[in-house]
Order: sequence, then C-alpha cells, then structure tokens
Amino acid sequence: MSEIKEMTLNEMETAAGGTFTPNTYSKEMYHAVGISTSYHFFDCDEFRFMGQPITYEKANEIVKMARMVKDVINTGSRGNDAVGYGENAFKRGFNSQLKLKYGITWDGSAGYDF
Repeated sequence: MSEIKEMTLNEMETAAGGTFTPNTYSKEMYHAVGISTSYHFFDCDEFRFMGQPITYEKANEIVKMARMVKDVINTGSRGNDAVGYGENAFKRGFNSQLKLKYGITWDGSAGYDF
C-alpha cells in the first residue's frame, strides 16, 4: 500500500520546474538593486546577487529591503528631490542594511539577464 505524502511548495517547485505565475517583482526592479535574473519557462527562474546564486525568497527579501530603504530616505521628498536606486545616498543606506542582515556589501552594479 502506498502512502500519500504532501509536498511543500519548495519541493513542488523543484519537481515541477518553472511556474506560470509571475515573480513578485519586475525584472527591472530586481536589476535596479543588483540582482541578475535568468527566467525559464520549464525550469526554475534563477537569481544572482554579485555573482552568487541566491534563492527566489532571498531575491525578494533583498528587493523588499531596498524598497524600504528608499522609502525611508525619501520621506518628505517629492519629484526631483527623491533619491533613486543608483544614487550614493541610497547605496550607503542599502549597504548598511545588507551588511547587518547578510554580512555583504553591494558594489552598486545593476543586475542583468544571464
């Protein structure tokens, strides 16, 4: 007699390959904060940060962190006064958070398709 075992989402993703649902953030958003992407139709999408492979979950955590840093830096700013992802003030704030959580420092390079 065979036993029914329920798979976790990670196990299903590994077994089934890619998904038909979009990623949490746009490719441009991942690239803006230094995450390189490789999207696949049947295989799992791949993410790299500063040349190192990272999980989908970690890529989303990094983007979420970057967006929060940008929001904090831009509190009270409008239009042309707002700091963008490519500016030094953002990079310093973002790196302070990356260093605390992951022990890494972003070199400021944008991500790309690989």
